[in-house]
Amino acid sequence: MKTVNFLINVISVPADLLAIADKPEHELYVTYQLYQNSADSNLLHKVWMIDEYNELWLEINFVDEEGEPAFHTLKLDSGSYEKVEFESYSVLTE
Repeated sequence: MKTVNFLINVISVPADLLAIADKPEHELYVTYQLYQNSADSNLLHKVWMIDEYNELWLEINFVDEEGEPAFHTLKLDSGSYEKVEFESYSVLTE
């Protein structure tokens, strides 16, 4: 476990994912949708995990179009988010 003192504001979708925005058959299309929805929202997210490369991951949960719970994780690309100061909390590490 590691302690952080910030929340994440996703501010943009990485260029490689924007390139597949009109290709729903692409294997990374769901990742594009998660990123786009996060960037379009005003939500602040807690970090779920910091991996061995010190990359930040979010846990994104929602109800899908069929009314079923959907559980995803999203690795954030550097430059696609801002850190917002917050009280300290623990996150998973790999």
